[in-house]
Amino acid sequence: MSLSQSSIRQAIDELNQYKERLKSKNDLFVRRLAEVGIPVIDQRISAAKGDSDKNHNTYIKLNSFGEYSQAELIVEGRGCLWIEFGSGIFYNTPAGTSPHPKGEEFGYTIGSYGKGHGKEEFWYYQADTGEYVRSYGTQAAMPVYSASVEIRARIQEIAREVFSS
Repeated sequence: MSLSQSSIRQAIDELNQYKERLKSKNDLFVRRLAEVGIPVIDQRISAAKGDSDKNHNTYIKLNSFGEYSQAELIVEGRGCLWIEFGSGIFYNTPAGTSPHPKGEEFGYTIGSYGKGHGKEEFWYYQADTGEYVRSYGTQAAMPVYSASVEIRARIQEIAREVFSS
């Protein structure tokens, strides 16, 4: 660049174009990170042992505010909490502990929530149909936690993919 007006104007234009490309790449980067979690969540939920409802919906909510990008990975479903943290001693650690690394921090230890039946080997609950169901609980499959681990493990790989082009 020389110190002429046209050269300075051209440099400013190039910087503004770069700024826009960077913002677009940042949006793509956060979206790609969130996308990494979807198959992990789906696989973990489908493989979970127990009788929790495995029907779920997993999607990404994207937000951009100027130069800021945010992606939220959202999982919705009736059984998601039980599949994440587990319920019952049959599939999980002893009552009062948690197989989930964040279980104790969030207050979800085996047998400590709901009606406390998770301290027992099995229990009965009334299904929506009115029928009584014998439950042994649900394995802590940790789909969301596992997705977060996978996302963190792939940050550099995805950053190289997105920002090198």
